[in-house]
Amino acid sequence: FLSNRLQISLVCFGVIEAREAISGDVQLARRFGELTLNRWAANEQFEALVSSILRNMPLRRPTVLTPKSLRRILQISGGITANIFQAITSLAAESIESGIEHITDEAVESWRPPVSAETAYA
Repeated sequence: FLSNRLQISLVCFGVIEAREAISGDVQLARRFGELTLNRWAANEQFEALVSSILRNMPLRRPTVLTPKSLRRILQISGGITANIFQAITSLAAESIESGIEHITDEAVESWRPPVSAETAYA
């Protein structure tokens, strides 16, 4: 607990730099354990994640992706959860703007992640 009086559990999420910031402070390092999330792999859990995201997209037509498209999403996202959400959200927005209202295998194949300033100058 963060405080005995409040009895609040605190969970922190972050990138490697956040972990380093916490481990750099002796008091924080003693109070927080570390758990590293694995990247997604091509398996049923990944398919379930993508299906769940797609079900919650505001598309008028259902999206059914082939195994090839699922592998492509996994490849372009690097198996990182935030990147998976970004890819599917971007693909959904493009499908709405185009009027087709569902994500196609062709759209997944041709989609490229936006280049951020961090990536461009890394």
